[in-house]
Amino acid sequence: MKKHILLFIFLFLAAIGIEYELSPYTQGAITGSQYGHVGLCLALMLIYIIPAGLILTRLAKKWQTPLATMGLALIGGMFISGWLASHGNQFAQEFFQHLGLGKTFMDHWEPAISPPLVEEPAKLLAAGLALCLLPVKNLKSILLVGISSGLGFQISEDLSYIHSDLKEGFVFTISDTLYRITGSISSHWLYTGLALTGLAVYWLYQKKEPKKAKLGLFYFLAAFLLHFLWNSPFTAIHTPFPLTTPFAAALHLFVFYLFYQQVVKKEGV
Repeated sequence: MKKHILLFIFLFLAAIGIEYELSPYTQGAITGSQYGHVGLCLALMLIYIIPAGLILTRLAKKWQTPLATMGLALIGGMFISGWLASHGNQFAQEFFQHLGLGKTFMDHWEPAISPPLVEEPAKLLAAGLALCLLPVKNLKSILLVGISSGLGFQISEDLSYIHSDLKEGFVFTISDTLYRITGSISSHWLYTGLALTGLAVYWLYQKKEPKKAKLGLFYFLAAFLLHFLWNSPFTAIHTPFPLTTPFAAALHLFVFYLFYQQVVKKEGV
């Protein structure tokens, strides 16, 4: 009975998300040429979607992870986390504006604070529902479920940006899509993989291995801090040679590598 209730909640939230995410493209609000721009941007997004899908499928087979669980997490990330985070971010912006923190804060620091606090829990919710409905057996599988949820959210967010960019014209829409594709190497898939698996490690080992539990909690919090760093004014600093964004991307991947080596790899399949 409990699973039936969770399944209904998942389906209901996802149905809301499908209508919310696709309504800008199904209500005739954009022109015929703009539909062409959307199609081209979707084709460009396959640059990261196809390799990610192939890698995840290969790892799922190697680590004995049910594709159905990963698929649920992917759908949840796209159609549950997306609209929840959108409304959550809007609420957070209005909250900070109500506090009267000033234009400098709203322009430079609010985008670094609100999204991690809103989007990470939203993605964890989608991954958690998938795990409750179709449980997995090991940390590596939990990692893949988290990555799948983050990837789904990443796709949803990219679709949202494509629609908002259309009014700026063809060149801007394509260039922004390409920019987001370059950032996909260290984006939401990484945050949610870290956060979900780190939280699982903390939950599973807090009594029998407190040291490992603390390590899991550290990497759980690292997901939020890395998200903050990527959205912070630091990555907007202009330098004669590209430094800030590559540094942030490298740090993301390095932390993820350490997490895998220190926590996940030691778990047998």
